[in-house]
Amino acid sequence: MYKVMLVDDEKLITQGLLNIIGWDKLELKVTQIANNGEEAFEKFQKDPVDIIITDINMPKLTGLDLLKKITNINNKTKFIILSGYDEFSYAKTAIEYGVESYILKPIDEEELENVLKKIVLDISDEKIKESKILNKNRILFQYLNRKILKEELINIKDYLNISLENKNYTVAILMIIKKNEKDLFTPIDTIAKSIFGNEYEILHKYDGQVVLINSWNKDFTSDQIKNYYIQIKDKIINELNEEVFISIGDLVCDVNEIEISYKIANALKKYMLTEGVNICLDRHSLNYTEEYNRTFNNEIEKINKLIIEKNIDVLEEYVNEILDNKKLNPKNIYDLSIKILFLIDKTLEEFKLNRKYRNDSLSNIIVKLCNESTRENVKSFVLSELKELIELMDDNNRIKYSPVVQQVISIVNEKYYEELSLKTLAQKYNVNSSYLGQIFNKEVGVSFSEYLNKIKNTKAKELILNTNMKINDIAKSVGYIDTSYFYRKFKKYFGVSPSTIRDMKRY
Repeated sequence: MYKVMLVDDEKLITQGLLNIIGWDKLELKVTQIANNGEEAFEKFQKDPVDIIITDINMPKLTGLDLLKKITNINNKTKFIILSGYDEFSYAKTAIEYGVESYILKPIDEEELENVLKKIVLDISDEKIKESKILNKNRILFQYLNRKILKEELINIKDYLNISLENKNYTVAILMIIKKNEKDLFTPIDTIAKSIFGNEYEILHKYDGQVVLINSWNKDFTSDQIKNYYIQIKDKIINELNEEVFISIGDLVCDVNEIEISYKIANALKKYMLTEGVNICLDRHSLNYTEEYNRTFNNEIEKINKLIIEKNIDVLEEYVNEILDNKKLNPKNIYDLSIKILFLIDKTLEEFKLNRKYRNDSLSNIIVKLCNESTRENVKSFVLSELKELIELMDDNNRIKYSPVVQQVISIVNEKYYEELSLKTLAQKYNVNSSYLGQIFNKEVGVSFSEYLNKIKNTKAKELILNTNMKINDIAKSVGYIDTSYFYRKFKKYFGVSPSTIRDMKRY
């Protein structure tokens, strides 16, 4: 059963429509009645229908205005316009909006039933066609991803717009940077048809990307083919007012090689990160000399230092400077950004802050990062995470310790290299050492000795990375007399030995 809405400001009309038509026989059901166009639109938004029969002249919102508003959000709903005015201007406007029929009052029962029968058949045909298209799209996606063989593609060749023999092929991916929530399914199809005629298949992915499969005559060159995609790009920009990035796979000479072209188009789409938008990119357009094995060790160390200093302004300027480097390729940018996320996670743990990333949450945040497809979005994503970290660190520092614990922390931070003990500090502040140890552990979250060792080793790490001092001298400068003991403690805190950290440093 298909759903119908009746709309008229005269209740006698809607009641008459309910009575004169055998709705069940037509496989139709009147599910909603509205007294004006505004009410009808509100009801449609809550519960869409397949067919709307509406008067043309109504208060608040006319039938034509209702048709226009609903068509903007759902172009599959069928309209029948009723009017007591035999004026061509009304009929002409209604036809432009794509109404199924324009019927004059008083309503001819037989005429209305015939129109409804035709609409039911049309809807049924459309649903069958949609089902075939969905099945075709599913098979094409499976074929592109090498999940089925050509034999299964041949089973749907009668539904395909591309020939499977004696042609060359390309696969292109369109990434639309939508400026609004408007559905672009139909407009993109219309643009593709205006340029390629019928020699293409278009697949709309769930994430908004569009895959175009084209078949070409054997004498077409890669440059000629690229010009067709440039036309698509220009029409999307000028007619839809949207930004787009088109990655074009290699031209292949056999349908069995289509997945190769698709694989290359998929690899190229990540270059929107460095190349920007409103371009068509093929493999021959790339000119990258930067190595893929950039480690960014120095950059991460500096970012870590700026985090510790909580110098957000300098940190933001530095991260922007690194990520704006035009020599970086997409892999470099993602690698560095992911390393920054790992650094944030490690810092949260070291400072015993309320961890944002737990279990698989860090993986999820990395996936979100990798879904960002422009350089500006990646920078914004990374900087947002860094700012949130520093805010957490600031909040943590504003925790109110008891006066005695605050004094102990202050002395440890300033005189960590001296022989400090809980016993001597307890005597200094005239409290029981056992009691001081308990409240320190409770308020700070770690024991006094753990806190002292953490400060010593953090200072040692800074000296290793920022000076050329010998490691033995560094151990003594932070208060460790026994170097081997220092090595054990350092490795416990940082997972690697002091010499390993030193080896990672680039002078």
